[in-house]
Amino acid sequence: MSHPIQDPLPASILPLPVNSAATQIHVWNKHSKRHIIILYTLLSKPCTMNKKEAATFLFTIAKEIKRSFESPVILVTRKDYGEDIFNSLIEMRTALLQQAAPARVADIINNFHVGWLQAVQDIEKNKKRVKDTPRDIFLKAIEFTRECMNNRHKNFQKFIDQLQLNMTTEEITLIQTDLAIIGDLRDIVNATLIEKLKYLRNLADSTEFCSKINDEIEELLNWLDRLNDHLAIQFCKVLNLRVPQFSSDLTKTLQDIVDEVAESTDPKSQKLASEIMSKGKILGSIVRIDSVNDLEIRKVIEKIKILENRIDRLKNENSSALMALQHKTLYLEERLQSLENLKESLNNLRNQNRRTYGDLTLSQSNEYQIFNHILPHNERCRLVEQLVKLWDAAIAPGCDRKSIISILSAADIKEVFSDDIGHFTVDKYGRKLYTQSNDTKLYQLNEKNELVPMRDDDKHVFFYDECGRYYINDLRQRIYKADGSASEYVLQKAGVLVKVREEIDGNEYFYDELGRYYFNGFGKRIYHEENSDTEYEHDGLGNLVKIRDELPFYNTCPREPMVMEEMKYLKHAIGVALKKCLAEVVLHQPPDPVLYLAECLEKYRTNVETKQRRSVEEKEMRAERALQPLPTIISPERSYVGIGEGEEFDSDYNYTSYESMKF
Repeated sequence: MSHPIQDPLPASILPLPVNSAATQIHVWNKHSKRHIIILYTLLSKPCTMNKKEAATFLFTIAKEIKRSFESPVILVTRKDYGEDIFNSLIEMRTALLQQAAPARVADIINNFHVGWLQAVQDIEKNKKRVKDTPRDIFLKAIEFTRECMNNRHKNFQKFIDQLQLNMTTEEITLIQTDLAIIGDLRDIVNATLIEKLKYLRNLADSTEFCSKINDEIEELLNWLDRLNDHLAIQFCKVLNLRVPQFSSDLTKTLQDIVDEVAESTDPKSQKLASEIMSKGKILGSIVRIDSVNDLEIRKVIEKIKILENRIDRLKNENSSALMALQHKTLYLEERLQSLENLKESLNNLRNQNRRTYGDLTLSQSNEYQIFNHILPHNERCRLVEQLVKLWDAAIAPGCDRKSIISILSAADIKEVFSDDIGHFTVDKYGRKLYTQSNDTKLYQLNEKNELVPMRDDDKHVFFYDECGRYYINDLRQRIYKADGSASEYVLQKAGVLVKVREEIDGNEYFYDELGRYYFNGFGKRIYHEENSDTEYEHDGLGNLVKIRDELPFYNTCPREPMVMEEMKYLKHAIGVALKKCLAEVVLHQPPDPVLYLAECLEKYRTNVETKQRRSVEEKEMRAERALQPLPTIISPERSYVGIGEGEEFDSDYNYTSYESMKF
């Protein structure tokens, strides 16, 4: 496993990302190329906090409270674990302001470790009783969760109201902004919990209901782990835990280490120096790749300096832009920190292939993973015990230890235990590794409770449960894999193992809801079923489109068969008549349907002929009328002139003067 070359540790550090099952805090030593265990110690000054630091710590408390509202979990045990985190932060702030004894600070830290252990145990007990617990208990737990969130927000509001007299106007404005954000998050989580309540009430299937409750319990456990992880990190910050700088160890620069290795006469050192020289070009290329990030970091640093100068000039002035500049400075500092973290992990990210299992993307997690509920109860107790010892050693003054940083061998940290199966040791991942007499191999208990040789590889650490051999990926998901060349499976909520990856003839294939696929040279998913040459690709609309090597050419449609022409003729010639006559036969149902059908056809033929004859006659009559001459119309004046004296006028004036209207 390759390890990135890191810069010397800063004067004040946070706990480094650790394995979730580890009981010590491991760091890769560049010089000795071995894992070292850091035992934190406190500086010579006592556990104190001044007023400025106390005001800053208020925003840390607000940050952790906001974190408790990020996930709409259900408190199935009817205990508000978020309130416990809030109380621990308040107790720590009070103890440091009062310059409490280190023992009191250690008690606060020990209490939240033991509280996490007890909380996980209580939640697991409820998980085992899901099927036997009435539904109303879980539905009432949702209402209890909503009340706890409202109380948590009110308690923090009251706590801030009590401290406002000792806060500046700027601090009050900023903390009120945080309170408004917390209120908005509370409203969003309340709405989500109401939707969950409606959904669970409408579930009729008890199996599906139990499955949903188990999912909620698992989400609660993950949420609890995250809260305690960040609480430990915040305590490390506020207690100023530091690693003393030793000139002969981690604080050496990379160039100093390379020079010492090159000057050493040890054959191993010479071999290491030759490897470093051979990798020089690779390191140079990595530096060039990082130049873009370096440029952005330099620009951010310059921008921060400019803003700080402007803030210094505006401090003595009553300017409304001062607060905006301070907010922008804080944002840029956070951005700078994220860029630094990105730069340190760039090499690892480039070497890792980003793979997708269905809709789930596996990527490197940047969160601290200290507490892990997945461990068995005995291993959780062991984890808490070791962590508490580390905290006690770091906080208690006068700790008589040979060295703050100890390089321990495997024999120094391994304890041998025994059970009915044999002698075993517990490694840093919490696994029981058995040994047999006259055999140097390590063994594990498989799903059949049989001892099998440990078969870890360079990429994965394998465990066993009732479903088989598995490893835990970066998202804390169990990936089951029987051996090095076997396919990989994921356990679904219904308890079924679903294949997500396999390797055939050196080619990797993955599975999702659309089928089996692989990635081509352009990073596109190509769906390809087993024992088939046809390939498909996703069109982005949920459909699979067949991939063709060449454009399709279509031939002209064949000529219709003769039977189609005959059917068209019959339909056109007698289709209407036959349809009507058959309808008459079905309607009347005569004793002799054939004779009745013949008479109907004859009658239909007669009606058609009569209709045609009448149509012809009407056309002839219209033609004759069109050929007849129109009558001569004599105007009244001319008729009067034509009549002599003594002659009677018997013409109709209206008739002689009538003219038809023309349209």
